[in-house]
Amino acid sequence: MAEETVLVIGAGPAGLACAYYLEQANITYRVVDQADVVGSTWASLYPSLRLNTTRFYSHLPGRRFPLSYGIFPTGRQYHRYLVEYARAHNFNIHLAVTVYCARPERGGWWVETSEGAAWYPALISATGRFCSPYTPPIPGMRSFRGRLLHAHDYLGPEPFADQRVMVVGNGPSGVDIATELGAWADPPVLLAQRTGVVLRPRYPWGLPKHVWMMICDALPERLARPLDRKIADLKFEDLDALGIKTPQNETDSTAAGGTRGRELIEAVRAGRVRSVECPVRFHEDCVELADGSCAVVDAVIVATGYRPALFRYLDLGPVETNKDGWPLRVDEPPGDVSAGRRQVKGFPGLYLVGVFYQGKGAMYNFNTEAAAAVEEIQAHLATRRENGSAE
Repeated sequence: MAEETVLVIGAGPAGLACAYYLEQANITYRVVDQADVVGSTWASLYPSLRLNTTRFYSHLPGRRFPLSYGIFPTGRQYHRYLVEYARAHNFNIHLAVTVYCARPERGGWWVETSEGAAWYPALISATGRFCSPYTPPIPGMRSFRGRLLHAHDYLGPEPFADQRVMVVGNGPSGVDIATELGAWADPPVLLAQRTGVVLRPRYPWGLPKHVWMMICDALPERLARPLDRKIADLKFEDLDALGIKTPQNETDSTAAGGTRGRELIEAVRAGRVRSVECPVRFHEDCVELADGSCAVVDAVIVATGYRPALFRYLDLGPVETNKDGWPLRVDEPPGDVSAGRRQVKGFPGLYLVGVFYQGKGAMYNFNTEAAAAVEEIQAHLATRRENGSAE
C-alpha cells in the first residue's frame, strides 16, 4: 500500500482544491501530474485570454487574488496565482509523473505510474476538461495545404498577420480569438458557426455579473430569485441583423460566447469579422461550407473544445457515461452535471472533480466539488474502518 491514503491525479486548480480540503480533513494524500509545473494548461494559453468569471468567484480556498489582478484576471495571472498557491501551502505534489493505469482492486485502486505502482483506498481524477483538445473529423483535413491548428495551440495573433483566417467554433475561445485576429489578419476573419451563440454583457447595469450574484446571495430569496433570473436572461439582441447566428428555439444547441460579446459585435460592424456557416469539407486551398460556398483561407483555427482525458489512465471496462463523455456519478440526474455525488457510479473510492462549469463558473465549482469529494472520502474511509477492511 502507498504511504498516502488518497491519490489525486492532476495538479491544476481542481487538484489543488482537493489537496487543500484533504489537508483540512487530515487525510494523507499525494498529487501527481504529468507536466513539470502546476496548472500546466494555464501556462500555455494565449496571452490575451481573460477569465470569464470575476476574481470574486475564481480563487481557490484559503487565498484570494492580489488586488493588482483586477476584476477579470488574465490567464497568465491565473497561472501565476496557481503556482504561488501551491508553493504557499507546500502541498504534497509530484510533477513529471505519468499515470499509466488505474484500476479497481481489493476494494481500492491499483495505480501504475512512472514513479512505480501502489494501492490506494481512494482515487480522485482531477485532470479537468482541457487536457485533450478535440478536433471534429471533417473530411479532407489532410489535404488542406494551409495551416490547421486547435485553439489550444494558438499563442497570439502575430503569426497570422495579413493572412486569411477562419476560426471554427463560437464558444469563449472562438469569440476571443476571432475578435483578436480581426485587428491583425486580412479582413474579415471568418467565424464559422454550427449553432447559435448567446453573447452577454460583461458588466450588466455597470457591474460584473458575479457582483450581482453576490448581491443576490445577500438578498432574501423572494427578491434574489427574480433578480438572478433577469441577470441570467440579459444578452445582446439583434445579432441576426449582423449575420451572427443565434439560437432559433429553446432546444437549439448554443454556445456561450464568453465575455467579449461587445468586442465581437464591434468587430463585425467594422468588417473585421464575419460569421459564416460551419465547414463540411476541406480542399487543398479552401474550405467548403454548409451553404455550399467555399472560403479561400491560409489558416484554420479549430476552437471546438475538449474531451475528457481520464480514460487514458482509468481502466474501468464498460461504464455508463453522460452526453459529454464523463462517467456517470452516483445520483447524477440526466442532463444535470451539477447534481449528484462526486463518486463514480459503480466504482466505490473513485471521485471526479473539475467537471461542472455552469452556475457561478468553473473556478467556484472546483472548490465545491473538491469539498464534496473529500467529505465523501471521509465517509468512505470511515465505512472501511467499521467493516475492518484491510489496507
